Amino acid sequence: MAQHTELYEDYFNDHRLKVTTYLYRIIIIFLGLSCVWNTFFYLFQANFSRASLPSFLICLALLIMMGSLKRYIDFKASIYQHMILIYSVGLLIVVYFQLSYSEAWSFFLLLPLLAGIYGEKKTLVYYSLIGLGLLTFFSIKLPKKNYTADGIDISNRILLYIILSTLSFLVLQMLHLIYRRQVNLVKDSTEATIEEIVNTFVVAVEAKDVYTYGHSERVSQYAVALASSLPDYCEQDLKRIKLSGLLHDVGKINVPEHILMKKGRLFEKEYETVKTHSTSGAQMIERMSRLQRLKAGVLYHHERWDGTGYPSGLKGRDIPLDARVLAIADAFDAMTTTRSYRQGIKFEEAFYRLELAKGTQFDPWLIESLKDVKNRFREIYDGLECGRKQREKRIEGL
Repeated sequence: MAQHTELYEDYFNDHRLKVTTYLYRIIIIFLGLSCVWNTFFYLFQANFSRASLPSFLICLALLIMMGSLKRYIDFKASIYQHMILIYSVGLLIVVYFQLSYSEAWSFFLLLPLLAGIYGEKKTLVYYSLIGLGLLTFFSIKLPKKNYTADGIDISNRILLYIILSTLSFLVLQMLHLIYRRQVNLVKDSTEATIEEIVNTFVVAVEAKDVYTYGHSERVSQYAVALASSLPDYCEQDLKRIKLSGLLHDVGKINVPEHILMKKGRLFEKEYETVKTHSTSGAQMIERMSRLQRLKAGVLYHHERWDGTGYPSGLKGRDIPLDARVLAIADAFDAMTTTRSYRQGIKFEEAFYRLELAKGTQFDPWLIESLKDVKNRFREIYDGLECGRKQREKRIEGL
C-alpha cells in the first residue's frame, strides 16, 4: 500500500510541475501579445484598447523574474505551483481594473478552472473561495463606473461562478480516476513482471535438482503462513516474504549439478561450495532494483540463532526477521521431503525437531509463534502431499 501511495504521489508531483510550466508559458504568451497589441495601438494612436501598457509590462517583467528565479532556486513543485496561482490572482485583479467594460468581472471565472486542472481538492477549494470573494467584493464595493450591478446581477455572477467551480471539481475527480487507473496499471504490470522474473529463476533452479522440485513454492507458502501470524508483517511485507521464499535458493544455479544430485554425504569442499548459494543468490537479485528488497531473506536464511550459521555468522536478532522466518520454513520442508541423501520424515516428527532447535538454530519467539499456525502448516503439508508423492515416484526412477 505504501508503494502504491508513493507511486501515486510521484504521478501527481510530475503532473503538478507540468501544469505549472504550461500555465507559466500561457501567461507569458498572453502578456506578450497584450503588450504587442497595446504598443501597436499606442504607436498608431488607435483607440481600440482601454488597457494600460505600463501595467502589462510590469506584470510581464514580474513573471519573467519569477521564471528566472526558478532556474537558480530549485523550488518544490508545490511551492512553484502556488507562486504561479497567486500571481494569477494578482494578474486577474490588474486585468479587472485595466479593462473598463462591464463584463471585466468574468475574468475571475478563470480562477477555479486554473486551480482545477491541478487535480488537487484543497487547491481547488482554496483558490475558488479566493476568486469568489474577489468577485463578490469587486461587484459590490468596486463596480465599474459605467455600470453598477444590482442584487440580481451579483447573485447571477456568484451562481455562474459556483457552477464553474463545480465543473472544475468534476474535472478534478475525473483526473484522479485517470491517475488511479494509470497507477494501478503500472503497479499490476510491475508485479506481473516481478513474478515472471521470480518464476523464471525458480524453474531454472529446480531444473538442476529434481529432489528440490517444488521446494521453493512450499517454503514460500510456509513462510507466509508463519509471517501472517506475526504483528511485524503487513500486506506488503507478506508479498516480500512470499517472493523471498521463492528465491531463497536461487544461488544454487551456480552450484554444479553433480554436487546437488550427490546421493552420499558431501565432502567438506563440496559442502563449502553449496554454502556459497546464499551469497551468490543475494548478488544476483541485488542487481535488479525491483528485487533488492528480497536480499536480506535470500542472503541470511542459513544463519542460526546461536551465531554458528552462514554466510556471516549473525546471531540472535541481528539476523533479519525475513531470514529467521525463512530458516524455519526451509528446514521444515527439507525435513519432510525426500532428498538424494535421505528419506523425508513425518509432519509431527519435523515439528518436534523444530522445537528441539529452539534457541540454537531457530528464533525461540518464532518457534513459539509456530504453534499458532500449526494447523495452517498441516493444511499446506496435506495439500502438497499428492505432488510430493508424484515427485518421489520420479525420484525412485532415477
